[in-house]
Amino acid sequence: MRELVIVPIRRLFGFTLLVLLLSQALVSWFAWSTIEEKIRPELDLKAKAVSISLGEKVKRALEYGIPFDRLNGVEAFFDDVLRDNTDLGFIALTDTAGNVLFASGVSAARLQAAIGKTPKEEAGKPVTLHVAAGPGGGDNRVFYDTRSPFEHQARTLGVIHVGVDQAFVTARISGLRYDIGIVLLTSMLIAFEILLFIVSLNYLEPMRQVAEMMARMARGDFSNKAVVSVKESIGSLAERLNGIGDRVNQGFHELVHAAPARNGAGQSGDNRHDTHRSLLQQLRARYVFAEGGIAGSLVQQRVVTIRILTFLFMFAEMLSRSFLPIYVGSLPDPGLGLSPDLVASLPITANLLCVALSLPFAGRWSDQLGRRSSYVLGAAVLMIGLITAGIGGHFLLLLLGRMVSGVGYAILYMACQGYVVDNTTTTNRSQGMAAFVSAIMVAEICAPAVGGILADRIGYQMVFILGAVTAVLASLLAVRTLDDRSARRAGAPQPAGASSLGLLLRNHRFIAVSVLAGVPAKLLLSGFLIYLVPVILTGMQATPAEIGRYAMIYGVLTLSLGPLFARLADRLDAHVWAVAAGGLISGAGLLAILFDTATWPVLAGITALGIGQALSISAQLGLVTRVTQQEMDTTSASSVLGVYRLIERLGGALGPILAGTLVAFYGAARSMAVLGGFAVVTALLFLLVFALGKRKSDSRGHALEGGPA
Repeated sequence: MRELVIVPIRRLFGFTLLVLLLSQALVSWFAWSTIEEKIRPELDLKAKAVSISLGEKVKRALEYGIPFDRLNGVEAFFDDVLRDNTDLGFIALTDTAGNVLFASGVSAARLQAAIGKTPKEEAGKPVTLHVAAGPGGGDNRVFYDTRSPFEHQARTLGVIHVGVDQAFVTARISGLRYDIGIVLLTSMLIAFEILLFIVSLNYLEPMRQVAEMMARMARGDFSNKAVVSVKESIGSLAERLNGIGDRVNQGFHELVHAAPARNGAGQSGDNRHDTHRSLLQQLRARYVFAEGGIAGSLVQQRVVTIRILTFLFMFAEMLSRSFLPIYVGSLPDPGLGLSPDLVASLPITANLLCVALSLPFAGRWSDQLGRRSSYVLGAAVLMIGLITAGIGGHFLLLLLGRMVSGVGYAILYMACQGYVVDNTTTTNRSQGMAAFVSAIMVAEICAPAVGGILADRIGYQMVFILGAVTAVLASLLAVRTLDDRSARRAGAPQPAGASSLGLLLRNHRFIAVSVLAGVPAKLLLSGFLIYLVPVILTGMQATPAEIGRYAMIYGVLTLSLGPLFARLADRLDAHVWAVAAGGLISGAGLLAILFDTATWPVLAGITALGIGQALSISAQLGLVTRVTQQEMDTTSASSVLGVYRLIERLGGALGPILAGTLVAFYGAARSMAVLGGFAVVTALLFLLVFALGKRKSDSRGHALEGGPA
């Protein structure tokens, strides 16, 4: 099986992925190397256009009879132009002798000294202008100076200078190169997901089914048939194998019904009957046939199908993560009488609250409607929410759109999770859930970065529309690949009832895990990463693309470190330590803002959050199952986990509004520190609860093997 199917497919997959990587790397390298050649001329053309336009305005003033040396308000006018064009460094007006009459952006004296040392431009090309630091301090600056003479009454009166700061050009080129790197990474991750889906659906699963059919036939088992949807050579081979099995089963079925009558011919009839029965017994002992002549279908391994569908809906929903609070701030005041910081947190809070409250009902809908129908329904609801958020340009429409999107997210999440349960057993369910979680983590990496880049290029509202288009594509793919089997089976997620909730509320260890670990983890994710990071970085003049680059660090760390930490926690039996350490690391990282208000403390906070949550999230689930064994025996594992998920998601809904309230009173930087301190305190309290609980023995046994002494 391995040599026939898995090894060749892996080689094909690896070769295809390598070709994609090399081609995209080549395109990225070409774009990387030609950025400066493209961006400098564009900025120079803009500077030239601005200088000509300003020259025309000065000429218009002169035509009104205002003397050239008595023009008023020129510098204020230049200030307005610079405010509207942040890529320009200075504007100056000189006479024909090169004397600076008016200047904005850089002092006239410093420009005068620099212009006096600069040779005349060649064929209208921009001149590199070195402006020394002023007597009051500052930095030496280098500009690309574009000069446009202007005339009045056939006489040259002066020159308009428009300068582009070299530091701005360097930063712009650096930012674009970062974007190229991000696009390369995200495109490779997306290509991996798509390629994995295509290879698995069209090659790996059909070949696995054919190989299993051949192995079964070699053992004499004709009780099943392959289920292959492809029509090429693999499908033709599967049809031939199925045909062989059908003929064998049909022949055996006819043989069974062709038994001679016992009383038909006396002793000889009895002998023929006994011989026939003996033959059937020998055949049944040696071979396995489909009783009734109709073979059953082999079980299809289709979890990879849900991986791409999970990625698509998560990607559509997370595209706005890097800029949502900033977009809210750009909308007209809704007149709610709240501070702008608190208003900016409301759409995030409303979205997360709708997710938390909809999940129990979404699970029931998915069971009743079937996985395909519930996925298509969820995608439609998500699409409506994203379109409402994108086309309105009004706070209330955005708020409504985010609430609707939260309901759609919950339906999609439960449909995908239920599909994993439907198509796995207790022996491979962990692998299925790992694929499901991996798709979410890949979306965590790709969506914020891509959304930030797109917001810079096409605007905030169009990003929501592109998310809606992605949701539509996901629903079309679901119609083609999913079925409507119900999750009403053992191990399927079930909504938590009042009885299970009452039992769990009396378990102090469960409360400790939920309230002191689960809630802070989700609160930091939503309050810090989703809300505070865009607010703080925007205050530091970061663009949405830059914010997206910062935010994707979290996804990279959780995706790469999560499986490693999970294995270590299981091997060392140290789930309590892992949960506590994760909370302490996350909180300590956010406290870095106390030492500086630059961008590095924000980066440190995101990094610490990614490491801390990679360490603690899987350990939290393991710990919940250990401390609630009695409750699981009384109700069910799914009910217990449902209560836990509800509590932690309510904590996530609390995060943005808490952070917004803190920002309104203390500012963004101090709010980050407060959240960090909260995480540290709750982690210490969590550790204390389990340390005290270790010393006590109760009817549920020792719940802290390998925990703190």
